[in-house]
Amino acid sequence: MQELPDTAGPRTVAVVGAGPSGLAAARELERAGHRVTVLEEQDTVAGKCQSVHLDGHAFDLGGHICTNRYERIARLLTELGVATERTSRYRVLDPAGRAVRQSMAFLRDGSLQRYRALREREFPRIGEPGLAHSARALAAPVARWLAEHGLRSMADSFGTGYAAAGYGHLDDDVPALYFVKYAEMTGLLDPGPELLGHPGDFTVVGGFATLWNRVAEELKDVRCGVRVTSVERRADGVRILTDSGPVEADDVVLAVAPDRILPVLDATDEERDLAARIRSNAYHTVLAAASGLPEDAFYFLAAHTTSRETSGHCVSYHHRYPDSEVRTFYSYGRPGDVTSLLREDVAALGGRLEEVHLRREWAFMPHFGSADLTDGALDRLDALQGRHRTYHLGGLPAFELVECTVAHAQDLVRRHFPPAQGTLTRQGLGPATMEEERQT
Repeated sequence: MQELPDTAGPRTVAVVGAGPSGLAAARELERAGHRVTVLEEQDTVAGKCQSVHLDGHAFDLGGHICTNRYERIARLLTELGVATERTSRYRVLDPAGRAVRQSMAFLRDGSLQRYRALREREFPRIGEPGLAHSARALAAPVARWLAEHGLRSMADSFGTGYAAAGYGHLDDDVPALYFVKYAEMTGLLDPGPELLGHPGDFTVVGGFATLWNRVAEELKDVRCGVRVTSVERRADGVRILTDSGPVEADDVVLAVAPDRILPVLDATDEERDLAARIRSNAYHTVLAAASGLPEDAFYFLAAHTTSRETSGHCVSYHHRYPDSEVRTFYSYGRPGDVTSLLREDVAALGGRLEEVHLRREWAFMPHFGSADLTDGALDRLDALQGRHRTYHLGGLPAFELVECTVAHAQDLVRRHFPPAQGTLTRQGLGPATMEEERQT
């Protein structure tokens, strides 16, 4: 039976990981009257949404583009008074290096109507937080799933951006679940409202980490540069040992992938088995100056996004500031290959790679394979929520997009941690009423 927290009084909760999901969960917990300690191994918060400053500009190393589906992020930005701006335009560089618009054939050839009917019939909850509700219906490898349903033009319209964003190539054995979730979150499949006054995509002025720093500043106890050495769960609480001392809590929220926390967790057989099945992509960000390249846009390199055989080559780059030659380049592959291949790729586009300022490798997009989804891996992960005083957040149960991880984190807290007795949340509303308000 699932263990539920005692709701008579405030809980003490340790959140491991200060990326967007961990910070969003901590914020919801504090607003519900619970006591929270956030533990982060890195020296800064924001996780994969980190920003760095160079030449007077902020450069985002990971996630930072928000679509009209980013309603939870828009609400956070509004509540915290964080300024936003439109994002750069998108362009595809064809194999000859010519800038062209992305194909939107899927929206015009009748496939969209077929897709909507299929969605209504087989995975109607795909737009809701989490993934388990749609996993079995979309467990097949994406290329096979698209072919079986006559949706090949969906690959033409969304495959380039999907691969460029770090989710894998469509000829990988990646389940359709993740591709479909990505396509839904672009906001192109269904008309949606403008958010924060932007007719299209938007981002944060001064770097996306600005938002997460603001969330962290609002919290009472965020500890960065702390390494967790063990997590011990008992019937009466959780004891977390760190290199700066122990932390005692009633519950622990793990906002890191299960395979990453496994070495220090007193894991059950079920937790070990699920962790062993997790896959991720080696995805790289390189911040470098380059001259002679197409400018002032977010470019997807079509030659390197169609097949996993091109792994190691640059799949996209972002030239965000017209007065700077610094660009953010993205690649898959082994660390030793990335810079040398990037130099070749820039030269092939008629440019020259100048100074490399920063390299960052991410274990990106934790996910399960098709066979594991068919066997119910995400249902099993969902069933672990609350067992042994432990809760799981992040890209694995939610999908590796910041809106998805934040929505899942907020909803999980509202389900499992009702307000402490005598606590009023925002405007005196309880979580259920707040959720009804959000939907209206």
